[in-house]
This record gives sequence, structure tokens and C-alpha cells, in this order.
Amino acid sequence: MAKILVLDIETAPNLAYVWRFFKENVGAKQVVEHSEIISYAYKWLGDPTVHYYDVQYATEAAILEPLMEVLDAADIVVAHNGNKFDLPTIQGRALVAGLKPPSPYKTVDTLLVARYEFNFPANSLEYLSTILGVSKKDSHKDFPGFELWSECLKGNPLAWEEMKKYNIQDVISLEEIYLKMRPWMRRHPNVGVFDDKDHAVCPKCGSSHIQYRGYAHTNVGRYHRFQCNDCGGWGRTRLSIYPKELRNNLTVNAVS
Repeated sequence: MAKILVLDIETAPNLAYVWRFFKENVGAKQVVEHSEIISYAYKWLGDPTVHYYDVQYATEAAILEPLMEVLDAADIVVAHNGNKFDLPTIQGRALVAGLKPPSPYKTVDTLLVARYEFNFPANSLEYLSTILGVSKKDSHKDFPGFELWSECLKGNPLAWEEMKKYNIQDVISLEEIYLKMRPWMRRHPNVGVFDDKDHAVCPKCGSSHIQYRGYAHTNVGRYHRFQCNDCGGWGRTRLSIYPKELRNNLTVNAVS
């Protein structure tokens, strides 16, 4: 089975000297402290344990080393805005720390899925948690807004404890959102390629409990179509049921 990692990171802001509050272009020489990863949480899909690391008593490089090992073991990484933020940020900070890259993995970005597949008025993790009825994100009410990050950077142990709860809850919410969205995902990596079974499995969840329902057609082929009895996702067989002679005689619309 595919090893699917559910991941969320939190970062510190850049600290810079500025002259204005709005429409300010910040030059490289104005930056006093660069943004870095201050915490992350992750879990393996289906495993109840959520792992958490932060820089309260460690350096960023120290917490990045175990993260590289986890990413190296993953086949698929699920993150919200992961393709644009979480994963490139991890790579950038690992490069700064002098770490080697993990083995390649596939990604599922639930923010992009929400944009591509659904017409929600908002696509934030908090909004999706609400509308999909999953475990609610903790809004860190004791340290609202930016105050949580500010107090963590000051070393406030109560803020760090709230950051831990906030980061872990994000991962729990993300996993539930991913599982609800997964049957609808047309671009989901095919988990069947990670399986050694000698029969068809659901390409989204890997279940063998499938029901053949009709056919899927392409310009040059006809395939058995099936629906997963577990997650509800759809798939089709890889090989066309047309005999070779018929496949050779099929024509395709083309524009010269």
C-alpha cells in the first residue's frame, strides 16, 4: 500500500526595517531575520498518532533532519497549499541547512483540489473544516491572530503549547478533509501502482472492494469501469476490452 503522509508546517515571519505600513518594497539589506520553519506536525494516513516538532528548545536544522527522513519514506504527501507553500518552504530551508533532498514523492494539495473540483466561496482549511463538518480548527483564542507567533518567538511557553495544539489540529482536520474529497479527485495519484495485488484495486484508496459498473471510453479504447465500495471513487481497467484487430481499425478525429 502507498504510504501517505499528512503534513502541515508553521513559519516565522521575516523581520525587516521598513518606512511604511502599506505598499512597501523590502530590499534584501532591510531584512534582519529571515523566515524559518518554527514547527510542523504530521501523521501517516490511518495512523492515530500525530507527531510534532518545534524550535522552542531546538534549532530549525535539528527539526528538519527527522522531517527529511519522514518525507523520504512517503509515497504521497498531502498538504493544504502544499505545492506552493509548505513543500517549497521545506525544500528551501533544508537547502539552507545543508541537508540532502528526500527521495521523490507525489503530492496532493487540498487547496488546489478545492479550487479545481468544487465551487466553494472560500478554500481555507478553516472554511473547509466548517462546511464539510470535520474536526474544527482551533483558532488559538488565548493568543489570537499574529499574537501567537509573536509570543512564541518571545519564548512564551504557553504560546508554544497553544502552537502545538493548533498545528496538530490542522493535521487532524486536513486528514478528514482529504478523505472526504478523495473520491472526487480526478488528479489523485494512482495508489494501485504501490500495491502487489494481482487484481484491480481502487486507484484512489487501494481497496479491492470494487463493483464493475459499465464502461469507460476513449478515442481508441473501451474499458471496464468500476466504483469503489469503500471510498466511492471511480476507476477503470488499464487494458482495453477491444480485440487487437478492432483497435487497429479505429480512427481518431484529427485536424491537419
